[in-house]
Amino acid sequence: MIKLVTFGETMVQYNARYTGPYRESTDYLMDCAGAESNVVVNIGKLNIPRTETTWISRLGDDEAGNLIQKELEGKTRVVAPCYEGENTGISYLNHHEDGEHVKTYFRKGSAASRLTFDEVQPHLMGCDLLHVTGITPALSETCRDTIFRTLHCTASTNTPVSFDLNYREPLWDSNDAKPIFEEMLSMSSIFKLGYDEAEMIWRRGWSAEQYARHFQNLNRGIVIITLGSDGALAFDGSTTVSDPGFIVNVVDPVGAGDAFVAGLLGGIVQNSKPRKFLDLDPIARVPYLRAALRIANVCGALACTRRGDTAAMPTMNGVEKFLSHNGILN
Repeated sequence: MIKLVTFGETMVQYNARYTGPYRESTDYLMDCAGAESNVVVNIGKLNIPRTETTWISRLGDDEAGNLIQKELEGKTRVVAPCYEGENTGISYLNHHEDGEHVKTYFRKGSAASRLTFDEVQPHLMGCDLLHVTGITPALSETCRDTIFRTLHCTASTNTPVSFDLNYREPLWDSNDAKPIFEEMLSMSSIFKLGYDEAEMIWRRGWSAEQYARHFQNLNRGIVIITLGSDGALAFDGSTTVSDPGFIVNVVDPVGAGDAFVAGLLGGIVQNSKPRKFLDLDPIARVPYLRAALRIANVCGALACTRRGDTAAMPTMNGVEKFLSHNGILN
């Protein structure tokens, strides 16, 4: 059994069924939206044998919290009690005529912002991979402490860490986020970010490969940079692996990054435990990394074709059918 653990805030998202700016009383589709829970739910949809996922959080004892528990139960192992007197975060997602997608958050002081290391620690025993994002440390000082105590704990047990940057500009300024991200990056084994995020935070004007080499010098693991419709590249300190993107009818790109991460991690764990994958000789690892990157790109592309954070995530059979339809053989 391969055990994947993650923690962070999941909100109820109201995804607009109309085009235009936020209007509270207008028609919305209710969905669960949380980068961390999205990843483990999506991994579950890939139907990878002998894989167990756990999502840890806190919820308010309210309609949103009860909905999240109900929606996620059975899709991942949920460790997220509802606390009386606390609130669950919510967000509104609006789609503008110019193609821009805008989120409006109501999450300050949420139950999840009070998540402590003591609530996470019991679930780290026997963990094969911890997945974290750059959203959690932005939520509160408590969450920031939880992130770093957890990372120090996994370092002491040599547990691999997947870190998705997931910069959220409404939550904090890039200058405040940068040193936190760099410290988290240095403690990660697999680091994923978008090229646009690299430019927004580090502003070096480098190519994607230059950024990948820079970040790999910091974590000495694997760095993956996504390039939108141009696909993604990975660098492990020895070899650069790239995979082209796919042209799809984009309906809603929100959640595509989480689908990409789920495809990447799913592609890795379907062949071996993360530690074994990371310890492989670089030359021997290339075909596995290339295959995982291709699965990730398919998952990210298909997630753009429907509204909802996890609705369009395919099964592994769906990935294979998509590749076959596009004339691509693994």
